[in-house]
Amino acid sequence: MFALKYYRTQPQISSTVLTSFVWCMCLVGFEHLLRWLFKLNLVQNLSPILQNERNTQIIARHIGTDFAAAVMCSYLGLTVKNGGLGPIWESLKSPRSEKLYKKARKGYAKRLWTYNAEGFRIFVFFFAYQFKNLWDAYVWNDGPEFIFHHTVSIITSWHGMYPGLGQIYAVFFMGLSEISTATLVLLANFDPTLGVDGLAEAFPLTKIICAVAFVVTFVTCRNVMWPYAGWHYWKDSLEALANPKDKLAKANSGILKRTLFVLVSLTFLQFLWLGQIFVMGYQEIQNM
Repeated sequence: MFALKYYRTQPQISSTVLTSFVWCMCLVGFEHLLRWLFKLNLVQNLSPILQNERNTQIIARHIGTDFAAAVMCSYLGLTVKNGGLGPIWESLKSPRSEKLYKKARKGYAKRLWTYNAEGFRIFVFFFAYQFKNLWDAYVWNDGPEFIFHHTVSIITSWHGMYPGLGQIYAVFFMGLSEISTATLVLLANFDPTLGVDGLAEAFPLTKIICAVAFVVTFVTCRNVMWPYAGWHYWKDSLEALANPKDKLAKANSGILKRTLFVLVSLTFLQFLWLGQIFVMGYQEIQNM
């Protein structure tokens, strides 16, 4: 009967799907509202680039869907009691001795299998956001790597809701850490391939502000805080897989192993991207 009391208290799947659909339509509506605003003379007079309809649609997508969704995810993570890494730390909080720390570590089932309403809410919104992302990647022909990323994100967030895995960890991974995504998608507007060609020349100061904000948030969330949360998720998952009495882990061992693989891969890539950020930053400074 190990850990069965922690299982399956989440909402019905039909309710979750319907809520995700509503969130997805909200993102669609906000993006189209921005498209309409960009048609106003007040906006178009800022630069000739904004008089091109395709350019404004690209910017509306990055702000109306990507930026808005990332801000919402991070807001949901921050407004949780002790938001961000707080729920993880509170669950593990060990006071002053190795013995007590080991006792806290053995409580991994509460972190992996407990229904957490706030974490579940973040999973629902993240799930909806990634479905909208997947559709946009197909329509705008972003490339197979984006299709793959959004598909993996959809599967991971679904597993977080059903059977219900690591909902406490969602507060950081799908919540607070999305602050860096918010700054990234703003910066993407200035990319000549994924954004608007010429926008960087039209608004150079805005690009610099977005770039600095991205570097600060990326390093803080993805290179400092992420490894801490990832290490504890790794330890909890290994504890579950090694425990012969954990029926939930046994039934969902494939899901646990896949999420561990995704976590390790993302952690490695984020440190690789950090190196690329510094190289690109150096090149930008030289060009200036």
